[in-house]
Amino acid sequence: PNPRPKFQYFQYIEDEIKINIFKHVEHPFNLAISCKSWSAISRDPHTKAEWLISRFGKAHALFYSIKLGPSFIDTLVCENLFTRGVIVSRYFIQRLLMQFGKNDQKLIELEIEHNVGVLPQKIKSPWASNLSLPAFLYLLNEGCNKLDTEVPLRGNDMELFHFLSAGPHVIDNAPGMMRKNLTDIEDLVLNQKFIPFPPKPKSVRLDLNHDPHILQLPPPEEYPPKDGYENRRHLIMIARAIFIHPYLVTLWKQIGYYEICNDVNDLVILGALTILFPSTPTPNWNCPTVTVVISRLTELINLGFELSNNVIIDALHMFKHRLDEIGNILWSVICEIRSDKPLAFGLFREVLKPERNLTSNYLLNFLKTKFDDHEQFMKQVVEQYFKEEKISDMESRRKSLILSPRVYQFILDTYGHQSELTLMCFEDILA
Repeated sequence: PNPRPKFQYFQYIEDEIKINIFKHVEHPFNLAISCKSWSAISRDPHTKAEWLISRFGKAHALFYSIKLGPSFIDTLVCENLFTRGVIVSRYFIQRLLMQFGKNDQKLIELEIEHNVGVLPQKIKSPWASNLSLPAFLYLLNEGCNKLDTEVPLRGNDMELFHFLSAGPHVIDNAPGMMRKNLTDIEDLVLNQKFIPFPPKPKSVRLDLNHDPHILQLPPPEEYPPKDGYENRRHLIMIARAIFIHPYLVTLWKQIGYYEICNDVNDLVILGALTILFPSTPTPNWNCPTVTVVISRLTELINLGFELSNNVIIDALHMFKHRLDEIGNILWSVICEIRSDKPLAFGLFREVLKPERNLTSNYLLNFLKTKFDDHEQFMKQVVEQYFKEEKISDMESRRKSLILSPRVYQFILDTYGHQSELTLMCFEDILA
């Protein structure tokens, strides 16, 4: 008997196992270069499609396939993605048309030379500019076929959603107007698969020419953004529509956009709190009770949103000038909603993040009043940050303090120079 078919069967099983391993690796580059076998697996279009869907979900897989560049995406990868049922929205096709194609470099050079129209530092390749023509045509044709409707290629579903969700109107008038447009909104989501592009990764821009704890303000947003990620202004609009009409989340999940809660989580929770505690209250505004706030947030949490540590710290920061007025209400809400999870360590770790660039002690002082063992929690957090720093590549890190100078000053002022925690901080300062 010929053993070859049996060998091929086991080879197939081995490849399938490797693909299943590969698709769960967040950053598979090192795995791909480890040997020829893994290199071949990493180049396989089926593997790429599986990894994209596992990593980013069916709603954002097409976006990231283009984002990863022409060496990653081709028509075979596109075919595998469509076979696996990725979501292609009309908005995706519209954005693809906006940003496909390369700039005329010679024209740009002449414009710069004659000081016309463009600044050198603003020249960036748009998100889909390097997509190959065959892949572009495949996405365009198959996307339009999958939508099974005539696609207004010059349209903009983000702007359409803006008007349908009463974006131009004040929040008090928006609910009624959204209800009138609900049929059109449902069509936009359910039939045209309207899905915003993913938000920018959570990161803070640091000015490396100065102290690394000083934030550099991001440049004004452009549309469409060159990097492809959705503008924050648009994500705020999406979040606003959700906390006016939470039913939208159900619609998006119905078409497979399960990442909606993660994409706009912070904006939705903070937006809900802003509505409950407006920055400029009207004369007839009444401060909501703990029960009312918990009820509103629980409605959102039941949809999949989360009162996470970073949202809590952002909320306390947002209301920093009103903590004397509403701080106890907020804290009671936080403790009730997060009663099943430890709070102290996570909140102190979040507030001590160097990229938060603390410029005052109000958050640390507020948390200190809420936890009797605050020094012990601070010590645990500082120890963990120091340990993580030692594990990281010290050679590649620019010499700087591990934590913000403001944190070290707070620790010295609060716990004294003989505290074990203070001595730990001195070790970093004097290193």
